[in-house]
Amino acid sequence: MRLKRHWYGQFRVSAGLTLAGTVGLLSLQVFSQPNNNPFRDHSDTGETVHVLPTPASVHSPRDTNPTDAAVKGQVSVYPASYGSGNLINHGGKILSSAQFYAVYWNSSVANSTATSLGNANIRNQIANFVGSFNGSPDYTIVQQYTGSNGTIAPTIPFSDYVDSKATQSIIKDSAIHSYLGNLFQTSKLTAQENAIYGIYFPPGMKVQLSGSMSCSGFCGYHSHFTYNGIQIKYAVFPYLNCGGCSLAGKTVADMLTIVSSHEIREAATDPGDNNVNAWYDASGYEADDKCAWHNLYQMVSGFWVQPEYSNKDTGCVVP
Repeated sequence: MRLKRHWYGQFRVSAGLTLAGTVGLLSLQVFSQPNNNPFRDHSDTGETVHVLPTPASVHSPRDTNPTDAAVKGQVSVYPASYGSGNLINHGGKILSSAQFYAVYWNSSVANSTATSLGNANIRNQIANFVGSFNGSPDYTIVQQYTGSNGTIAPTIPFSDYVDSKATQSIIKDSAIHSYLGNLFQTSKLTAQENAIYGIYFPPGMKVQLSGSMSCSGFCGYHSHFTYNGIQIKYAVFPYLNCGGCSLAGKTVADMLTIVSSHEIREAATDPGDNNVNAWYDASGYEADDKCAWHNLYQMVSGFWVQPEYSNKDTGCVVP
């Protein structure tokens, strides 16, 4: 009898066998990554989470795409760095009228001056970035990915909220669910199925998933959970002043706009609404996964973003 094998982090386990026990005092808790996809992890409650790994964790010596795209006066298309072939429609819903709510854990991240382009603070830079992203070719490229509920709108209405939570050392994904739920319950935010709630965390506060930690394992992620029968889509943005999520010549705010462009577009094209997936390729890579950390570029407005994969162009597009 041939046993089917699965990869669990760095452990390979045959089907029917149980991986359990401890090594010294260290308890092992590991989950599989579908198709060995480094862009997937799991929350502490077991749900699949779509992460953006750190640049170093996915780059290899064989990479041929540069980190930053060459400046050109025309549209450029670059080969995908990850995944296999074009994106496939798996029949789920897209976010046809996506809205973006930036939620700042406290004022130390909202008022941070680790910015660029003359922005006074990170709150100001994110607001100006989304305003420029809204309706631009850098975002409207996702309109080619239609879903069972129609087409993605070209605009992203924006608002933000600055909370006054105390900075803590670590927060788990399930606690982020509870945090957003409390904001809905206390009417500080309105729970909406077509919204993406982007939570920006302060310096010194890490986010923990089952297989990795922010800054050493990932630079952001998007996921969803159910609140009072409404499926909430959210994205998580650690404060990127760490070596794992820093790139030469770019400020914390520049890194945050790069990661925000990744998570906003993926939440729109593959939100996992009602656990039915929408757009990803044959290897499980979502649209922005395929172009991550390569050919980064500045929009006309100057904000740094990453390319989006285009089925129409069969590659990663820099407008």
